[in-house]
Amino acid sequence: MTTPLSAEFRSIKFGVETLAAGSALPRHRHAAAYATVVLAGSFEEASFAGRFIAEPGDVLLHGAFDCHANRAVSRRPLQILRLPWDDNVVEGRFRVLDPDRLAAIAGRDPLEALTQLRHDLVAVSPSDRHWSDRLARALRLDTVSALQTWAEIESLAPETVSRGFRRAFGVSPKLFRLQSRARRAWNSIVSSPAPLTTIAQEAQFSDLSHLTRSVVALTGFPPSYWRRRAAGHERLGQIHSS
Repeated sequence: MTTPLSAEFRSIKFGVETLAAGSALPRHRHAAAYATVVLAGSFEEASFAGRFIAEPGDVLLHGAFDCHANRAVSRRPLQILRLPWDDNVVEGRFRVLDPDRLAAIAGRDPLEALTQLRHDLVAVSPSDRHWSDRLARALRLDTVSALQTWAEIESLAPETVSRGFRRAFGVSPKLFRLQSRARRAWNSIVSSPAPLTTIAQEAQFSDLSHLTRSVVALTGFPPSYWRRRAAGHERLGQIHSS
């Protein structure tokens, strides 16, 4: 996917990669969806979908424009398999029984490996390990009206919540919620025929201008571009099927 802000998005190299023990990557964005299969070692990821300790056999699914931070937690080198992913809704932590088999298939054909991955995926029940995980879930679901009120319910000081959340997720609660709203709105823009004003309202933006600014900040393009792009793909699909 090409964007005018391409330098702000990290590229994805499909295949097996080995990373040094103790490696870390601050919060960043990817313009394309992809899957990470852990082959050896373990690492922590904090994303829109939550915060996870990923170990061998775990699969982390990322839709387009996911924002996350990574930190290796094992003393041995980390070995992962990256595969293309084609779903912007199904995200988070899953498992597969035989990650090495997936790696072998990917060496022959990444698309075949994607098909096998879909077949092998096993859901993992989410776990809120810390209050910051509960807050991330609430921000993603847009059920937090005021951070101070949420902090009081959790018997925490607002300052503690702000600092602790930033340490865990690499971003302030306010920006996490705004980017999550923008991403949810972007998904609606490219998958729904609903008017942009309706999408802005459903995503709890103050107005269409606020939606536009937020989508541009997250994706590099305004909603009108994404709507035209989605319409173009639909027409192309109709031509190929006729």
